[in-house]
Amino acid sequence: MNTPAASEPAQPQPGLFSDPKKERAFLFLLAAMQFTHMVDFMILMPLGPRLLDAFGMTPGRFGSIVSAYTFSAGIASVLAALFLDRIDRKKTLLLVYFGFTVGTLLCGIAPNEHLLLIARILTGAFGGVMVATVMALIGDVIPFSRRGAAMGIVMTAFSVASVAGVPLGILISNHFGWQAPFFGIAAISLAMWIAAFRLLPSLRRPPSGVRMSNPLADFVKVLSVPIHWRAFAFTFAMMGPFLMIPFISSYYYANGGVSNEQMPWVFFAGGLATFFTTRVFGRLGDKHGLARVYGWTALAAIVPILLITHFGRWGIWAAMPATALGMVLISGRIAPGMALVTSVVEPRLRGSFMSLNTALQQVASGVGSLVGGALIVQELNGGRFRGYGAVGWIACGVMLVSIWLAAGLTTKDAT
Repeated sequence: MNTPAASEPAQPQPGLFSDPKKERAFLFLLAAMQFTHMVDFMILMPLGPRLLDAFGMTPGRFGSIVSAYTFSAGIASVLAALFLDRIDRKKTLLLVYFGFTVGTLLCGIAPNEHLLLIARILTGAFGGVMVATVMALIGDVIPFSRRGAAMGIVMTAFSVASVAGVPLGILISNHFGWQAPFFGIAAISLAMWIAAFRLLPSLRRPPSGVRMSNPLADFVKVLSVPIHWRAFAFTFAMMGPFLMIPFISSYYYANGGVSNEQMPWVFFAGGLATFFTTRVFGRLGDKHGLARVYGWTALAAIVPILLITHFGRWGIWAAMPATALGMVLISGRIAPGMALVTSVVEPRLRGSFMSLNTALQQVASGVGSLVGGALIVQELNGGRFRGYGAVGWIACGVMLVSIWLAAGLTTKDAT
């Protein structure tokens, strides 16, 4: 299922990570930067009840703000595909991460719904290119045999964001207002930018001895390979759970008997569980096949998706294990899935390919938020949600499609 196909070898700088400790330090720095991005993206969703009250929004309008972040990230990533393989990776990462930091700060000072929407668009644009650059960096310098484990380390950013960042952000918002978490994320991001400026190595683009071609020609080349289209479709389908994820907190609050004060513990339980499991899924992918591990994990994730979207008024003690199981399996797919995606493209096109792939990932998230928000109806005066169960069934159907697509992906490098 994961039989490597012959192609040119990857071209990391020789001896860049001859010391395993330096390789791990490199991955943990990328994970820390991903952490700030994940908290910034995820924090808006549990703040949903507060934003609905503060700005008088409907679930559909809230879904639009969530999706604006992902759509802008998608558009920016498409544009970035024209130059990402032509500029030093470090310079690119520093530039877009600084823009992300500024955008996050603007989210915190937005006085109304419309300016918050604009700030989320700006933050998403820079954040999307940042994610593409991080994924390309991993593909450039980490050998295929360790790429699943490496992706697992970077993906622990989701776990730490869930177990520490989001719960802490909710607690801060409970005491200081919904704006306060964005100020905290901006401060941490500035510290990470300084660390990246000092510690990240430069990766010359293109690599030594590789002749630069027209950027549009590389763009067309990426789009001309059939397996790339299957990988793009897989990425789009892999985001199926995003039909229901943005509305978990609001649904628990309206239908599940979970208060705003209890909500941090729900995310803490889920994040704590994923902290210990995300890297395990990556290592399992390296050992047993990336597509195979993705498939079985995605299939198992259908159970908690249906449990969460059909949740009764069962309270926090049922919400915690249901959410934990969902986060473990939904996030557990990502490490083997993304490792598989980074390996279907030849190395010289990896930056452009990953930028387009990130664009699709973000657009898929945005489409999920919009569709989910359109299907969910809230009763008058902040009442119960209706339609969330149907959203869960659709998410499960998309998940099954992603399993089929993953089974047909083959890798182009085994270095």
